[in-house]
Formats: sequence, C-alpha cells, structure tokens
Amino acid sequence: MLNRPHIEFVQAQMLPWRRIPPGAARPDAEYKYLSRDADTGACTCLIRYPMGWARLGDEALDAAEEFYVLDGELELNGERFAADHYGHVPRGALRRSMSTLRGAVVLTFFDAEPRFAARARPTEPATRADVLHMPWDMRVNDSKLAHLGISRKDLRTDPVTGERSFLSMMLPHSEPPGSQGPRESHPVVEECFVISGSLVGPHGEMHAGAYFWRPPGIPHGPFGTRWGCVALIRFVGGRHVNLWTADEAPFDFRQPYQPVLPPDLAHLRAQTWLPGTAY
Repeated sequence: MLNRPHIEFVQAQMLPWRRIPPGAARPDAEYKYLSRDADTGACTCLIRYPMGWARLGDEALDAAEEFYVLDGELELNGERFAADHYGHVPRGALRRSMSTLRGAVVLTFFDAEPRFAARARPTEPATRADVLHMPWDMRVNDSKLAHLGISRKDLRTDPVTGERSFLSMMLPHSEPPGSQGPRESHPVVEECFVISGSLVGPHGEMHAGAYFWRPPGIPHGPFGTRWGCVALIRFVGGRHVNLWTADEAPFDFRQPYQPVLPPDLAHLRAQTWLPGTAY
C-alpha cells in the first residue's frame, strides 16, 4: 500500500479521463488515477459515473473501499449517498446493488487492487455518513497550526492501525506569523485532496481538485490560505503524529508551482491550468 511515488501536487483537472473497460455495469464509467501502488494495486482515483449507471447482482471486492461523493449521488445496497456523503465498504463485503440515476463524481480509495472476489465473506457492514450535517470540531490540537484556524470532521479511524480520514477546514486570511514558520513531518503517509478553496505551500497554490501523496518523513510547510480551504486528508500506514523542525521556512502567497512529480507525470510541470474547471 505504501509503495507509491511522492506526488506533491497535481491538479486532477490536468489528468485525462479513462474509460473503465466494459463489464457487468452499463453504461461505462470513467476514472482518473491520482496515485497507485505498482505492487499491490492500491489506488486513489476519481470515478465519474454517468446517468443511469448500474451494477446489479451479488458481488464483492478483494479490497476495502473508502469514498466521498463530490457531485451527484450514488446508491449502494439500497442506501443513498448524496453529495458530501462518505462511505466505507470493508474488503469482501457483499454488494447487492450499486447504481446512480443522475450520475456522480466520487473520490475513491482502494487499499488493494479492486478485483472481484470469488465470494463474499462475513464482515462489518458498510458505513455511511452524511458529512454535510456533521458538526465541525473546532478544537485546535497543535498550537503550531493555530494560524490556520483548523476545524475537522472525522470520517473514520481504524481501531487497529490508527489510520485516519477526515475533512479539514482552514479559515480565510490564514498566514503564518511573520510570513514564516517551522516545517512538520509525519511517520506515516499523508494524502490530501482539496475539495474547495485553495491552500498555498512550498510547492505552489493548491486549488479545488489538487491532490498529493506524501511519503513518511518529508518536512513540509508552512501553509496559508487567502479565502479558506476544505480538504479531505488521510493518514495511511499508522497513527498521525506531527514532528516539527527547529528552524523556520519562509511563506509567500505568490509561491510558484514547483511540484514533486514522478517521471510519468513530469510533463505536467509545464502544463497550463486555470482554476474554475471541475475535476
């Protein structure tokens, strides 16, 4: 799950849509890989389901799936996941039906290659959360991030590994004091997709649709935002801990786009993209 290259960052709008090969579902859906583990097939992707898409019949996947509905709505096992709903489907869970009448764009995380299993297995039921109507937790849990005014909505914490998924909201006009600050790192992977607003850091300004996969131990920051930001963040591979540098790095809202990209995405460094295009 952790053998993925450092990506920091790419706008999903710069990536092509790919057609999911024909199968039991109709009509065909499309996807964009945001990152993928070449060893295990674990991946993060955007999936665009067209109007009338449906997959019927009992089946299961040999992968756990987390997803967040960005647009439209999705039905799974008779439950409706509208925009701003979160779901988690355990590995091997029975999927009796999955469909959408109006279409949907869904941010999706698989912890292994999403292959169909030979049979379903006993497991915890799928979970569903209406994130739009969840309260924000406004308690600051790290004083070195106080300038961002961070609030959170916890989506899921794995009771065994401590892996965590949550929404993070940063307030407008948030800037490190004195336009500088320490850098943080984590002993686990941090993964992020910006849902709305924008966030400025050492690699440039991340707008809605921005994505990064940051391996453990990489110092990053400081960050700021002019008009606020909401992002879905995951810590993968263990529990989230903030480790801070003793020195401070400069911050500038005019930071140019200077991404860290693997060879297959290196061409995006020179690609022009203007905010306003969804996905």
